[in-house]
Amino acid sequence: MSDKQTPYEQAVQMFVQDPKVKLAVVSHKTGLPIKNVKFIRDNRGTPNDVFYKGFSEQKEDRVDLLIEAIKVTSTDRNKDYGNPINNHRHIAQIFNAITGHRLTARDVALLHTCTKLSRGQVSPKKKDHYVDRMAYAGIEYECAMEEVDE
Repeated sequence: MSDKQTPYEQAVQMFVQDPKVKLAVVSHKTGLPIKNVKFIRDNRGTPNDVFYKGFSEQKEDRVDLLIEAIKVTSTDRNKDYGNPINNHRHIAQIFNAITGHRLTARDVALLHTCTKLSRGQVSPKKKDHYVDRMAYAGIEYECAMEEVDE
């Protein structure tokens, strides 16, 4: 590592070279506190991103998570998988063909929520579980509204 690198850059480089490097090792070599090293490992971005997100006093709240759920369901995933109602209908059709059950698109959204609830029991501090549950609640609502109209 170059002496011209900032401690942040040194930490990022160490994680790029070995994603499983111990936090204590990175902390020792960079001089950064372990909590900051952990944050860098979990939220790598530009130095400004890490500085402003990692060292500010403001914590994420439900509004931040809802905004992320909106972005997740209305941008990349929507582009990758298409309309969520149609996608959940398709999943239900496949499941029903295999099992002989009669699940609906809404049932599939509920099952995805159950998956996130179960995973949340194992790792309750993983933000992804909460964001995805919020997103699935919105998808379930849309599926329910479609079922009413059918």
